[in-house]
Amino acid sequence: MKVCSIKDIPKNKLIDFFELRWGSPEMVVSSGVYDCSTLDGFTVVNEEAEIIGFNYLHA
Repeated sequence: MKVCSIKDIPKNKLIDFFELRWGSPEMVVSSGVYDCSTLDGFTVVNEEAEIIGFNYLHA
């Protein structure tokens, strides 16, 4: 496994990750709607370069 900045992952790969798991890259919370593929954060990828985890950073 490897931890990567979200900026190191192609955007289309991030969108595919969110659509497969959540149906959309959008996250709706009380403060608004956010596109998770554009948030600051990090991902975990496996040996096949597949995203297996995601965490965003909120300041």
